Amino acid sequence: MNESKGSLPLIRCLGWLAVVAYAFCVLPLSIVKSETIRVASYNVRNYLTMDRLVEGKWRPEYPKPESEKRFLRETILKVRPDILALQEIGSKEHLEELRRDLANEGLVYAGSAWLEAHDSERHVAALWNGALRIMARMHRDLPIKYRGQLDYVKRGMLELHIADEQGGWSLFNAHLKSKYTTVKSDPLSTERRTLEGRAMRDRIIERFPDLEKRRYLIAGDLNDSPISGAVRALQKKGKRLLSIPIEFSDESGARWTHYYKKEDSYSRIDFMLRSPGWRELEDLQGVIQHSRDYYKGSDHRLIWEDLPID
Repeated sequence: MNESKGSLPLIRCLGWLAVVAYAFCVLPLSIVKSETIRVASYNVRNYLTMDRLVEGKWRPEYPKPESEKRFLRETILKVRPDILALQEIGSKEHLEELRRDLANEGLVYAGSAWLEAHDSERHVAALWNGALRIMARMHRDLPIKYRGQLDYVKRGMLELHIADEQGGWSLFNAHLKSKYTTVKSDPLSTERRTLEGRAMRDRIIERFPDLEKRRYLIAGDLNDSPISGAVRALQKKGKRLLSIPIEFSDESGARWTHYYKKEDSYSRIDFMLRSPGWRELEDLQGVIQHSRDYYKGSDHRLIWEDLPID
């Protein structure tokens, strides 16, 4: 049968409608409609008041220079995360200053949490989008036995629980001990970091005995390599799997997250690890945010990922 020219547009339109109807009726809902939550982790390098060298001069009790703060904000504004896990922030006032300055530049965070633990100077904290329903839990007292004495994980561990229709998920923000130490018998704090990792691991297991059924992320500056005792402690206890590292790289494929200027060395010490039961994240690839002048704000590069939330 011959078709008239006038009927062709109608036929094409009906054809497209059929394709759309098929997509909504036959394809899985996750393909038709999905959302993401962007999660980032950033060590903001001594965002606090301290003795520091500024423009070649020694300044006692001096705040982080405004030029450094500006570069930090520029990095955060490029990524615009929904949840921002922070390490090495100073007081609550410093966190509020960062939140206020970001808001003045168009990025508003209605929610915040700041953890006061056993390090009086450097803290972990978080900022988040007000559209999210988040409850913060402070893990201040995580005990360790170090050099025969009772001690604690210096910066504790900050837990955020993000509510959703599937029962919610959690984000643990961690900042393990740096390699600087005055303890001669543990010259790079390797033992201490391992003990801190184990204490955090045990608290997560205490919170979630049914690990395999839970959704959570462990994020932060772990101050050690992927094969270190500290990082491995957060992945396994005996034969029980606690977490799986998410792979991160920048646009060039480089995987380092920290630059140590004194030794001119690059390393990967910032991580996000997912719970083994969070299958939707199996193929997730995270991003290391790079800019030419990143070091002007921090010796760490911000890492981020988009979590698929159906």
